[in-house]
Amino acid sequence: MTLSEMFEKINGKDCSCGREHYVSVKVYSGAGALCQLPEAMEALSAKRAFILSDKNTQKAAGDRVYELLSEAGFTYTGYVFNDEHLEPDEHSVGSAIMNYDRSADVVIAVGSGVIGDISKIVSAVSGKPMITVATAPSMDGYASATSSMTKAGVKVSLPSKCADIVIGDTDILKNAPLDMLKSGLGDMLAKYVSITEWRLSSLITDEYYCETVANAVRESLSRCVSNRRGLLQRDGEAVKAVF
Repeated sequence: MTLSEMFEKINGKDCSCGREHYVSVKVYSGAGALCQLPEAMEALSAKRAFILSDKNTQKAAGDRVYELLSEAGFTYTGYVFNDEHLEPDEHSVGSAIMNYDRSADVVIAVGSGVIGDISKIVSAVSGKPMITVATAPSMDGYASATSSMTKAGVKVSLPSKCADIVIGDTDILKNAPLDMLKSGLGDMLAKYVSITEWRLSSLITDEYYCETVANAVRESLSRCVSNRRGLLQRDGEAVKAVF
């Protein structure tokens, strides 16, 4: 089952759990998916972008993002973090906000976890929509509405904003450091435990639980596990499954 088919299966449907589920994020994935960036801009009626990246993700995809926007007639302001080890904390968020272009009508994150988390806060604070250009399938937070941050030296999850559009070009993702490919698989494997915890909580504390959503996660897990060997070979389909 493809991602689109999975979304279609649950989106807006009456569910046995008694709720209706909606998936608002649009995902472009596969080889060459980054070329759909101008289409993503048009879908959000955006003309000018504020682009966040770091020195590694800028090389991986940022330069190409600049080219695609310029070629399609869009304008942008880019801010590149030069930190050797970028921490998602008050300093990095402050730097992003201080360099924010108020004339921009969309925030574009070029990166994975840290850049994405910072950008989601910028998007939430500015009230502008957000596009994420993924550079590694290293974690499961691309479509999350929270940011994993360091606040006063303590790791916290802050409410922020889910990206409106996520672009995962496997030609870029498969070239991420191998440890980042492995960590993405590891993050997904942890869902075996989290689904069990969710079910136990529903039995013990009467927490809301939905088997349809749980099964959607299991289907994703199955694809990841089936493609695990291909991931080590940087196979495009295996990387897409994890992403």
